Amino acid sequence: MFKRLIAGVLLVGLLMGMQPATSGAAMNGVYWDNLLMVKGQIGKIKVIKPINLWKRVGDKLVFERVLKPNEQYRVYRYDNKFGGQYGLGGGYYITKMAGYVEYKTPSKRKLAELDAFYPITNKVKTNLSVGKVTSQETKKVAPGVTETEIEVDSNRGKQQIYMLDFAPGTENMEIQTVLSNDTMFGLETVSSQAKNNSAEGNRVVGGVNGDYFDKDGSPMDLMVQNGEIIATSRTPLSDLAVFGVKANGQAVIGSPTLSLSVKVNGASTYTIDSINRTRSANHLVLYTPHFAKTTRTNALGTEVILTNLNGKVSGNGTLTAIVQDVVKGVGDAPLATGTLVLSGHHMASEFLQTIKPGDQIEITSAFTDAKWHDVVEALGGRYRLVNNGSVVKWDIAGAHPRTAIGIKADGTVFTVVIDGRQSNYSVGMTLSEIASLMKDLGAVDAITFDGGGSSTMVTRQPGDENVSVINQPSDGRERSVANSLFFISKWLTGPLDRLILSPSDITVFAGATYHGLGVSAKGVDYAYNPVAVTNPVTYTSPIFTVNQNNTYKVTTQVGTSVLTAKSGSVYGAAKVTVVNKLDRIKMEQAEVIVIPNGTIQLNPQGIYGGKTVVTDPTVFKWEVVTKDFGTVDKNGVFKAGAKTGAGTIKVTAGGVEGTATVIIGDPTSLVLEGFENGFGNWDATGVRDVSTVIADTTDKAFVKTGSHSLKLNYDFTGTTGTSGAYAAVNTPIKIVGQPKKIGMWVYGDGKGHWLRMQLKDGQNKEIQLDFTKNLDWTGWKYVEAAIPAGVTLPLVIDIPIRYMETEDSNKNSGTIYIDDIQAVY
Repeated sequence: MFKRLIAGVLLVGLLMGMQPATSGAAMNGVYWDNLLMVKGQIGKIKVIKPINLWKRVGDKLVFERVLKPNEQYRVYRYDNKFGGQYGLGGGYYITKMAGYVEYKTPSKRKLAELDAFYPITNKVKTNLSVGKVTSQETKKVAPGVTETEIEVDSNRGKQQIYMLDFAPGTENMEIQTVLSNDTMFGLETVSSQAKNNSAEGNRVVGGVNGDYFDKDGSPMDLMVQNGEIIATSRTPLSDLAVFGVKANGQAVIGSPTLSLSVKVNGASTYTIDSINRTRSANHLVLYTPHFAKTTRTNALGTEVILTNLNGKVSGNGTLTAIVQDVVKGVGDAPLATGTLVLSGHHMASEFLQTIKPGDQIEITSAFTDAKWHDVVEALGGRYRLVNNGSVVKWDIAGAHPRTAIGIKADGTVFTVVIDGRQSNYSVGMTLSEIASLMKDLGAVDAITFDGGGSSTMVTRQPGDENVSVINQPSDGRERSVANSLFFISKWLTGPLDRLILSPSDITVFAGATYHGLGVSAKGVDYAYNPVAVTNPVTYTSPIFTVNQNNTYKVTTQVGTSVLTAKSGSVYGAAKVTVVNKLDRIKMEQAEVIVIPNGTIQLNPQGIYGGKTVVTDPTVFKWEVVTKDFGTVDKNGVFKAGAKTGAGTIKVTAGGVEGTATVIIGDPTSLVLEGFENGFGNWDATGVRDVSTVIADTTDKAFVKTGSHSLKLNYDFTGTTGTSGAYAAVNTPIKIVGQPKKIGMWVYGDGKGHWLRMQLKDGQNKEIQLDFTKNLDWTGWKYVEAAIPAGVTLPLVIDIPIRYMETEDSNKNSGTIYIDDIQAVY
């Protein structure tokens, strides 16, 4: 009886949810036929004649009651079970019977609006082991693939986490591994590997960097591609960690060992030590064209050339071949398409010398663990993070960028990239921290891929043909790596199906006017392949009216609605929230300079949820705090008085206030850093260097003005690649106003290196300034670098001194001194 009562209450809930819209309710939901739609709804059903309501219990139907004519219910699914049934939610179903029910589906527009109002979520916990989640956003990349960006406030500092989820078994979707330049030697960026391996019917939609690699560019451990073993592992079994994908799409993580042997004319077998690895003493190595153009071996051995290949060297298979030639004491055999080479040294060489042209060769390969037999794709990693549901503890210091891959209990595969070494953006994690994070994110098994500057995640953005990098690699650019793991869409491009709006979630301020919506619409097909939008795109929403000058006036009513885009017969939508409260007000320039009796535009930014939501100056209330200093009109234009000096302007909106400092005067330059207030904000860092040290100097010979200057000692000797010695700041140096140049005094050492500075603009974009590419003087010299036009204010100095060398022939050591870093107006 109690169960019946509960069932009745649930059913009434389903029925009574179909309430008519009230006036203005479109601000807080999506309505169809004056009825509120809910998440997951695909249609609605109306009872025409009395019909049974059923509840599914396992594989059986349990009768609940008879539904009466004119009752209406939301429909969330339809399947062909029990003759075809509509799912009403809560396990309740109505059988499809002509004349007894009337089923309707909403328009494409309404479905697009519903998807926008209830965006997909990854359900990441708010409190992670590493810290508190401050924001997260998930979007669909392709069928079965979602991208999530997570910001975390950890005890160590800010953490920026990127995550790709992949559902194995999704139609026309799979995982593939890619070898850089299709060879074991030489590196290639992840985005380049993706582009070179993407084509119609085999499109890369997302992925990450793969295995750790040696200095020659070869991946460290096992790699399997399309069922073929490309390279065997080198790491000891006790430390080996490999990710693999089976033929049915199931992912596995483990430490597989491979048994390899060769048989000649059906006789006894001889062990093969490795595939596509450098030949060692007494070793027998199997080389394939994936290795290089040749075997790169010396003359101290024997090599057998194989042709007429049949089969693959796989996780559990046999390959047969015919001996074409036996070459002794030469080495470096060519690796042509359609050939393999067995190469042996000493004892293995003696074995190969027993082989003759025309002999029948049989190569057998099998993983000792049967669950790896049908693995068709695999990449090596390094550290096991989660093992059978338990976090693996690591006592290895150092927080760095990380790349990891994990498998959830339901078989979902997910990759994670954590940015690091960027104090104001993301600091990175230790191995123990990322192990706990992977467990928090649902992993029952997880390992690391290569990290540091290699950590890279790419995804295909809506409307784009190729993937792009979505994280911020710590090198400041994408690093070339040995191999990658990609999520692949096999869907062929179809007709235009929908519009994807970016951003997908917009916040606007009540009563504000916007000169543009800041939204772009890209066309995609069913599988999110890019499709050109040929018809004009129009936007509508109950939250704004369009003025004659094509500006958008937002309603004063607070709430949530959607912005709908239409092009021809296709639609897209974005969620829109109208707020009248702000978290804070940020001035585009916290300090500005204006000449006496001059004017300057002040640009406040209303911040809500970490994003700028309003810049309309008429929304803000302005007040000049300093008496007889000047005036501000309703549009935020400050008119300076005649007297020079500094004053304060207060800006108020949304329950918060901000301030701007205005300097009335006519400066030619302002010293930003004279090194007279200590070095607590300064740090020395280096890249491909022996050492980098900064110090405070008071030696008058090396001080230009005042009593102090910065001393930078560097040592690049013996290093290869681009070396750098950096004098960085923990808190960026603010730049007042909009200078034309940045200058500084430099005591040179005449070593011919490259002197640079890194700024960041108001959008956190890096700006590189070059003072000289050849510091060829000794003693003091004043240098300047122009700031590019059109930069977004305010500017800050992020890395004041970047002393670099790109040529290996000029790697040396020395000392330079810096004084009076200044802004020139």
